[in-house]
Amino acid sequence: MRRKFSVDIISIFTLLIIVTVSGILGVVYYQNKTVALKTADDQFQQNAKILMKKTDSYMKAVQVTAEIATELFNDPAVNLKLNSPQSSYLLKVLLAHRQITFVYFGNEKGAFLQAGQRGKELYVKEIHRENDQARTVYNFFDDNLTVINSKKEQDSKYDPRLRPWYIGAKKTRKVFWTKPYIFFENGLPGVTVAVPIFAKNKKLIGVTAADITLDGLSLFLKDADFTEHGMAFITDAEGNLLAFSGDKNIIVSENGSLRNLTPSELKISQITASIAAFVDNSSEYATYMAKGKKYFAARLNFTGAFGKKWNCTILAPESDFTSQMKTMMSKILYLSIGGLIIGVLLTMLLARRISKPIELLSKDVLKIRNLDFDSQASIYSHVHEIQTMNEAISAMKNSLKAFNLYLPSVLVKQLIASGEEIAIGGKERELSLFFSDIKDFTTIAETSPPRELMLRLADYFDAMTTTIENERGTVDKFIGDAVMAFWGAPISDVTHSLRACKSALHCQEKIGVLNERWEKEGLVPFHTRIGIHSGDAIVGNIGAKQRMNYTVLGDSVNLASRLEGVNKRYGTKIIISQSTHATVKEILICRILDKIAVKGKSESVEIYELLAENNGDNAKQFANLADSFQTIYDLYLNREWDKAKTLLLELKKDFPDDHVCDIYLERCENHIKTEPEASWDGVTRLDSK
Repeated sequence: MRRKFSVDIISIFTLLIIVTVSGILGVVYYQNKTVALKTADDQFQQNAKILMKKTDSYMKAVQVTAEIATELFNDPAVNLKLNSPQSSYLLKVLLAHRQITFVYFGNEKGAFLQAGQRGKELYVKEIHRENDQARTVYNFFDDNLTVINSKKEQDSKYDPRLRPWYIGAKKTRKVFWTKPYIFFENGLPGVTVAVPIFAKNKKLIGVTAADITLDGLSLFLKDADFTEHGMAFITDAEGNLLAFSGDKNIIVSENGSLRNLTPSELKISQITASIAAFVDNSSEYATYMAKGKKYFAARLNFTGAFGKKWNCTILAPESDFTSQMKTMMSKILYLSIGGLIIGVLLTMLLARRISKPIELLSKDVLKIRNLDFDSQASIYSHVHEIQTMNEAISAMKNSLKAFNLYLPSVLVKQLIASGEEIAIGGKERELSLFFSDIKDFTTIAETSPPRELMLRLADYFDAMTTTIENERGTVDKFIGDAVMAFWGAPISDVTHSLRACKSALHCQEKIGVLNERWEKEGLVPFHTRIGIHSGDAIVGNIGAKQRMNYTVLGDSVNLASRLEGVNKRYGTKIIISQSTHATVKEILICRILDKIAVKGKSESVEIYELLAENNGDNAKQFANLADSFQTIYDLYLNREWDKAKTLLLELKKDFPDDHVCDIYLERCENHIKTEPEASWDGVTRLDSK
């Protein structure tokens, strides 16, 4: 069993402390413990209920404030100006309820009136819309509500009707508490309570709302008078942290977005143990051990009037309720082991000075093994050998970091994890192959300055690569403007088909965002076509001993490449083969396109257009398109041209720009005029690649 050598040094002195102090403290501790703990449990429960009541009132006050504000805005013609009584009321709300960061009202016309505070600064903001143009006006106030400054902005990007609080209140038609999200005004995470206002005809007039930042809620818990070492945290129905009385952040950034931690992710042992204590305990109170200490814990639910299934967990060590015993034992402890503590601290300091540089170097080498070259460990030691080793590792890291720009680091990590031997050769595996290409790229390249084109391609490839790697795919190579990728190797993945399809959908979303930006800049957008096929292929190291490429070969690769090109014929963006469709059809929405035989192949294959995920924004619309077209395609194969044509014309009313419908309308009309031969099987044979 390996251990740090500093542990041995520290352990000897720690043992001396335990032996010396335990004998002195044992008798005194057990004589006083029983008396000290008789009232501890009752005192904890009483304190926990008081804190919960304060917290519940804290949240209810915000909700009641938003509900009362509806009385000022229940007239469709209400005055939403900066100098209106409504704005004055909103400012007074902020002064009366410091936990509220913003309080506001938005209506169905997109008008908006808000009072807010940033630190000690108070302001009122009005957004007025005319002719699709939004104008924003601010008034800033001192604590006496005297205007001290004003500001105007044109073309405001904020629309209350598109915010989660407005959408939720409008949809539920009752008091609505949002999940945590990032506030538009200050970029901080928080929650909003929103109350819809309806006219007598039950038509929505608008929504009043109030914001609480999660930081503010955490600060409230931190400032609550509980116990010296007590902790409290609030979780939502999914178990995510909304507030924590400690100093740790409860919001982390992952893959460019923010999420709330769970209590276990705080990695605080007494909190982790408290969660386990309530797993098989239906009571509101529990006791447990953590780090050798006994803890009291309470898990109390917010009342039903609050409207959210949140709960507040409160915990405190037993020692917080045994202050007299603690005081007496502390005096004895100081007299007994004062000198020994100094000795241990000096020993720990010496051991740390020797071992710390070695530990940092070990961690740095492990990071290099995982191809992490960005960390910069600050290491200095008076020991010559350690300092020389540090300089050598830094030089090696800089060299490897330069080479890493030319190698797919994700692939290298997967190869290391798979344990495959790095040698020439390959294995047959079932993979999912992905090919993409930019429509009319040659024309775009001819009309674009080279430097501008290279920068746009860099953004494009970065979006594609990041999206593919996020779905555990491997980018094989860039071929001009084309991207080749695969799933299922070197690490096997039974979900490779699904991941490839999801990656294609997400790539189109990312490209759509890029195109919106480029079109605003007057640039031609990149419209991308993608082909995906799942099947057996040879995957491995191809090339020479001096230089190898981990890639895939076989008919499956060729078919995936052909499917990308087939998009041009049908006016589609993503085409998948029938083998891919068979594994994703229950999760993704796909539309049958045709049965084709690519050039050079006699066998036919069904192809499908990948439309969306089942839970996407337009999932219902796409599902209707896929189901309707399946019926049409079945009629088409059964030579029922007239019925198929009639249904196609009906479908065109809902999807007038659908090129696939146009293709089949033309085919049906041709077959009606000239009946195909009896050998006709509905297969479209492609005469080009």
